[in-house]
Formats: sequence, structure tokens, C-alpha cells
Amino acid sequence: MKELLRQSRAWVPVLKSAALFLLPFPLLIAFFVALIDGDVGRLAAISGAIFAFFGAGVLTWRGLVAQARFFLGQQLDPPTVPLKTVSAILTALGTGLAAAAGGHGLAGVGAFAALAAVGYFCFYGRDPKRKRIDLPEVAGVDRDAVIVQLKQAYGRLQGIEAAARSIAVPEFVERLKRIIGIGRQILAEIERDPRDAARARRFLHLYLDSAEKVTVEYARTHRQIRSRPLEQNFRQLLVDMEQTFEAQHQKLLENDVLTLDVEIEVLNARLKREGIN
Repeated sequence: MKELLRQSRAWVPVLKSAALFLLPFPLLIAFFVALIDGDVGRLAAISGAIFAFFGAGVLTWRGLVAQARFFLGQQLDPPTVPLKTVSAILTALGTGLAAAAGGHGLAGVGAFAALAAVGYFCFYGRDPKRKRIDLPEVAGVDRDAVIVQLKQAYGRLQGIEAAARSIAVPEFVERLKRIIGIGRQILAEIERDPRDAARARRFLHLYLDSAEKVTVEYARTHRQIRSRPLEQNFRQLLVDMEQTFEAQHQKLLENDVLTLDVEIEVLNARLKREGIN
């Protein structure tokens, strides 16, 4: 329950999938009317519309769940199949069949279907794009392992970004945006030279994870209480996080790893010790 509350902002859009299950309810009345009248053609069109809306609802729900997990960094990639796009097609098909059952001509059916597809994307948005990571081949580097590390790191940055949306202090949001921006530059540097993954191992495996947890925990507690000492503590952590992110970027450019490892270990220990509780 605590985890659900912590990530509620990312999961709220999933509830919107209920609209597609409610939409065909009026068609049930038309279904029984056509059944009583023995109108086979109209009955088939209405049945097809109901099944199309139901299928769109199921796929939309699955797509929104996967999207929430992807944006929160719990899932490395969005679904391979563009579930929202398939759902939009089914929604357009259901609307067109409902319009045909209502006696509209071909032009009217097409217009209703097109409007339904546009309305779907306006309401639910498009499918999240898969992050393309194309690393060059480098001798002595496990390319697949580095890709997994990068996807996990991008996921942690997404987790920080999602938490930032629920923080009401503009200063903190701006600092987090800068931290995320530097983080993306670091990961882009590793994509250009996969050998940097070894030099940034503590940053990728220890520091990013602790930074995400502290930010998410602060976002949760900040909605419940407003504490000046808590805000000052988090402010200083953000300052240190930004400096460490920037130091990581510079050290990668300079290929200097020893000093940075010490700096990251010290700050990572502090994040764990002084995390928002």
C-alpha cells in the first residue's frame, strides 16, 4: 500500500481505461432491441461494436499499466506491441460499427471512426517510445550487459522525474530537472564509449539507486508534512547530488575514476544515512 501511494500519480491514468468498458453500455439496449426485432445485420454490427470496445478497454488497461511501470523505471522497455495504437484501431472499428447499426451511410461511418481514433489519442496519448540504445562494438566490453545497465539507469532517472512531478517546491523541481539532465548526459557519454560503464560502475549501481529512493521518499513525505528542517536537509542533498552528477560527467570526460569512486561512495553513504524517513 505504501508503494502504491508513493507512485499514485503514475498509476492514476490506468483508471481512465474504465471509459472504454462503460462506453458500449448503451449498445446493450440496442442489442436487445435488434434481437427482439430479428434484425440479423444490425445485431451483428452491434455485437461487433461491443466486442471491439471491450477489446480496446482490455488492451488500453494493459498498455497504461505497462506505461506506468516504464515511466517509473520498473520496466526496462515499453511493450513491443503498440497496445494503445491497436486499441485506437479497435475503438474506431467499434464506433464505425455502432454508426452503421444506427443507419449511417459509408461517409458517416468513416467520419465517426476517424473522430473516435483522434479522440482516443487525445484522451490516452500515444504509446511510449522504446529507448533505442545502439552501442558500438568495443573489444573487452560485454555489450549486452552495458545495455541492461543503461536501461536500468534510464529507468532510475525516470523514477526521479516521476517523483519530481509531485513535489510542490519549485526550487527542488528545478534542481531535479538539472540533475536529470546531467544524468542523461552521463548515460549518453557511456553510449558513445561503452568502456565508460566500468568507470561509472558505482554511479550506475549504487548512487543512482539511492538518489531515486531518497527523491521518491521525499516526494511521498512532503505531501503529508511541511517541515523546514526536512526541506533544508533535502535541499542540501540536492546540491550535493547535482555536484556529484556534474563531477561524474567531468571525470568520465577526463577518464579519471579513482577520485570519483571515493566521492560517490561518501555521498551514497550519506544518502542512505540521511534519507527522508
